[in-house]
Amino acid sequence: MSVLAATDGSSVPDRVVEVAAELAAAHGEELIVLHVIPTDVFEEQRKSSVESTSDLALTFAPEITYRELGDQTGTPGGSDKRYSLEHAQRDAAGVAEDVTNGTVEDVEAASYRGRVGNVTEEILNVASEEDPRYLVVGGRRRTPVGKAIFGSVTQSVLLEADRPVVSVMSDE
Repeated sequence: MSVLAATDGSSVPDRVVEVAAELAAAHGEELIVLHVIPTDVFEEQRKSSVESTSDLALTFAPEITYRELGDQTGTPGGSDKRYSLEHAQRDAAGVAEDVTNGTVEDVEAASYRGRVGNVTEEILNVASEEDPRYLVVGGRRRTPVGKAIFGSVTQSVLLEADRPVVSVMSDE
């Protein structure tokens, strides 16, 4: 089995990844870290014909340093000006890896997943595929009105997941 951490990539160190790594170590499980790029962010970047995948990374997590990925020809930074779904998935997995490396010093067994789409759906899809012992997500404290107006990925995951969910709350 494994422990799946869903990071939004907004902070390093990330308490969600830290808690998931602790759970994985305590149970002798693999740590899987997931980052999902929302569809609207992907489409915006695709339309702007990003030449360097690091430009996308700076859009939603500017405090992390990203490596540039090459295109199919191996050119650093890519010569293809069209930003593909495969590029975005690699970028998202790179965010997961970078957040993990900036959070946890010693991760023995870790893997990284990157997805593009509806954040809640993709978290649940990966959870279904990987069958983790625990799913660890982050949340922010909100008023009931704030939850009703803006919704909550954390709340949706808690209600829809078919496995134990650990919610790591922040005051931000």
